[in-house]
Amino acid sequence: MNPNLPVAGIMTRQVVTMHADASISHVHDIFQKNGFHHLLVMDENKIVGVISKSDYYQVRHMLSVSWGGEIRVQEWFADLRVQDIMTKKPVCIESSDTIGLAADIFLVNQFHCLPVVDDGELVGIVTSHDLLAYAYNNPIDNAEEFITTSGNMEIE
Repeated sequence: MNPNLPVAGIMTRQVVTMHADASISHVHDIFQKNGFHHLLVMDENKIVGVISKSDYYQVRHMLSVSWGGEIRVQEWFADLRVQDIMTKKPVCIESSDTIGLAADIFLVNQFHCLPVVDDGELVGIVTSHDLLAYAYNNPIDNAEEFITTSGNMEIE
């Protein structure tokens, strides 16, 4: 795996986006029908937030526990908007930034997606899943050297 390659080589270019005042029920439908885990929130062609599937379900769970069950949550969700639960001002990277930089950002901040923006325009998204797929499909070039240098060590 080469961490110096640009994220353009592993990012997803077709990104599902929604507007900040879309309903939360719309978010639910999108997550139920698709296998991805992040939605980018746009306002006037600018990224203003991110909603992750885990954040969505965490909010839903907290509401069901504190508001008396699933039926009340569904009623309350009817009034919620994307802007009410999104993570605002997400960290973005450029398509020319390296895979290693994306990995470092994920590790330091403990989140799992980065919108990719070039000249202020959304061009894709890179996720921790993209990094794992890249690493898994591109084994270490010098596997023999890795095995030799990472073998058992004696500690005195």
